[in-house]
Amino acid sequence: MDIVNVAGAAQMMKISQTRQVLATTLMKQAADQQSQIATLLEQNAQQQSPPTGDPEFSFSTYA
Repeated sequence: MDIVNVAGAAQMMKISQTRQVLATTLMKQAADQQSQIATLLEQNAQQQSPPTGDPEFSFSTYA
């Protein structure tokens, strides 16, 4: 192999590695965002008051 082929192969490997790093970074960012959303939903659920059992109003699942 001559120097041009070796340099070209090395450049292609570097580009491939850079793409893998970018893809991994994007996946980590997406996972972090989903974790933040899950945390917010959990906090929201904890802040909600439990339903009261009002005897004058009842909900039926039968239609």
